Amino acid sequence: MEEKRHLNSVRPFGTSAVNGKALMLGLGYTREDLQKPRIGIINTWSDYNPGHLHLRDLARAVTDGVCEAGGLPCNFNVMNFCDGLQPKGPYALVSRDMITNSVEVMARSQDLDAMVLIATCDKNVPAMVMAAARVNIPAIVLTGGHMKSNIYQGKLVDFIDINKTVSAVEEGRCSMEYLDGLVDCACPGVGACNMMGTANTMQIVTETLGMSLPGNATVSAAGKTLIRYAREAGRQVIRLWEKNIRPRDIITEKSVNNAVRMVMAVGGSTNTMYHVPAIASEAGLSCSVWDIYDAASHEVPLLMTIRPVGPYTIDDFERAGGVRAMCTNIKKTLHLDCLTVNGKTLGENIEGHEVLDREVIHPMDQPYSDDGGICILKGNIAPEGCAAKQSTFPRNMLKFRGPAKVFFTTEDAINGLYDGRIVEGDFVVILHQGAKGGPGMTSVYGFTSALAGSSLAGKCAMVSDGRFSGAAAGAIIGYASPEAALRGPICAVQDGDMISYDIETRTIHAELSDEEIAKRIEAFDKEVDWQTGCLGMYQSWVGSLARGAVLSGKN
Repeated sequence: MEEKRHLNSVRPFGTSAVNGKALMLGLGYTREDLQKPRIGIINTWSDYNPGHLHLRDLARAVTDGVCEAGGLPCNFNVMNFCDGLQPKGPYALVSRDMITNSVEVMARSQDLDAMVLIATCDKNVPAMVMAAARVNIPAIVLTGGHMKSNIYQGKLVDFIDINKTVSAVEEGRCSMEYLDGLVDCACPGVGACNMMGTANTMQIVTETLGMSLPGNATVSAAGKTLIRYAREAGRQVIRLWEKNIRPRDIITEKSVNNAVRMVMAVGGSTNTMYHVPAIASEAGLSCSVWDIYDAASHEVPLLMTIRPVGPYTIDDFERAGGVRAMCTNIKKTLHLDCLTVNGKTLGENIEGHEVLDREVIHPMDQPYSDDGGICILKGNIAPEGCAAKQSTFPRNMLKFRGPAKVFFTTEDAINGLYDGRIVEGDFVVILHQGAKGGPGMTSVYGFTSALAGSSLAGKCAMVSDGRFSGAAAGAIIGYASPEAALRGPICAVQDGDMISYDIETRTIHAELSDEEIAKRIEAFDKEVDWQTGCLGMYQSWVGSLARGAVLSGKN
């Protein structure tokens, strides 16, 4: 690392230099201001969903911190995305890469010297970390905290309860009046949904990677604490610029290992299976992140049960000590010498931070489960692997065998659940939901949540080449690779084929010969539904899921 870096924004004399100076002076800055490091404050604020509504206030606090530390704040917005507001699936993962590209365009074209990247929610946080790694100028990611939970009819409720209740209404086990009341109070304020879904998992991953300030991940979106983090992020990014500490100094194979081990310990979202590889890819790392997941699942047990797995919330995790306490808890499995954005190592940051509630965070020798929250299964229908959130599997479903019931849309699978086509003992297969075939890794969350709320919960299993929500629970397996649209062997499965999996042995298998699978792949006639616009470009460029489904342009 260099002692100090020159200002990107101070160009050699020429037309572009004087034009840029004129335009900046037109904003009301002085010539002295233009000698300060130009700090991009890039955020996903909007007033369209509660996850992002408060981010403008955070940007103002970051601006204050940058000014206090002697920098020149430059505020930009990029698009944001909320899975819960999306009526159709394709755009979720597409949005991640569009945000990453937008940050790259602004950072490089506007000669930023450093960045503070502000985001909340599922795809937006990994997009910001990916952008930081790609652009590789000094950067801090400020995550926007979580939503408070609410009480309804004496029970703790949040967003995940809605779809399960829909199934209960469909089966006549719950009234529409109850559902209406639940909808009214399930999302009581700003921030990410208060559960161990993808949003909160990625906030935790970001802090563990070292890309956000220690303690940021589990702070509530409401209140002044997050504002203080925002102001400090503005100050600290100037120190990073002065020392030229950049994201690729922080995002290393060792810090990626740390992040994956944290995912295992907290029972984090399976969607990290393509976000963490994407971050690693943008950081120029060549390691197999899925292999890291596989190893970590045997090395780090499940030590916490946040909703939907157990009774606790992210508020409880924060009260128990948050990420730093969990790092202390599993420190023998971590690389403590990894650098972080506050200029200290992970080991230095967790010093003195102990677990404050052993009911919430269990010790390593008293786990909820001996294996971590996520495991990788491999077999003849998923030779590159598929993912299961084993921490959510009913104990009677850790091993399962049943006849396949094949669907090509989530909607048809949901209808099959309600009209009796799916029965007890079935192994539901939902195809053409992957990065290319979806396109964009369409979520099968609608089906998984409907199944979880139905009378068949714990009596059927599911496998798909699509993704499911980080909030999903049950005997569900996703991300099967290669996907059906690439003629992966999962496309060979037909109604009635016997499929089995075994969580303990990490296997998934269709009772078909290699010859029969090859014959069916050859005859598979379900064509990719090629899209126009950005979806079509995404389909053409999206790469391997195991490498994060980043846009390589080399397919």
